[in-house]
Amino acid sequence: MLPTYAGPTHAYVGASPACWRLYGQASTLSWGRPDDPPLGRLLVNTYGAQHPGRRQVRAVQSVAVHLMGLCMLLERGEEPKILHVRDHKPSRRTLDLHWLEPPRRIGTLTVRDAVAARGPDEHADSVEAWARDVWAAWNRHHATIRSWLDIASAGTP
Repeated sequence: MLPTYAGPTHAYVGASPACWRLYGQASTLSWGRPDDPPLGRLLVNTYGAQHPGRRQVRAVQSVAVHLMGLCMLLERGEEPKILHVRDHKPSRRTLDLHWLEPPRRIGTLTVRDAVAARGPDEHADSVEAWARDVWAAWNRHHATIRSWLDIASAGTP
């Protein structure tokens, strides 16, 4: 749905070059709001969850971590634990990540909405609405995602 753009993309995130470019633009808008530190995390996790890529190891891990990030931020209101999970990936023995079949439609909002927002408040509201929309789209996998988080969090200090 975006114009053709012959730029770079990501190795395992399922995004067109034009969409990847929009993500880069949105990312620069989402950092540096001291009142709302999780905004950047919401954007990263939402984009990753909305662009699962193809069924391969890196994509499986990426989508799992991004969905766990959305769960932590939106449902549990906690950022630090997901950072620990992301930065210190549990061993395969403790956390069996597997491919989650993506929903047919992964939300109705996109990164385009975050970029089109006017001003920091509208941008923050747009990113949060987009995150909630994408998280809701993955609802049939919420129990699995929560269980992964519970297992991963059991070993955190």
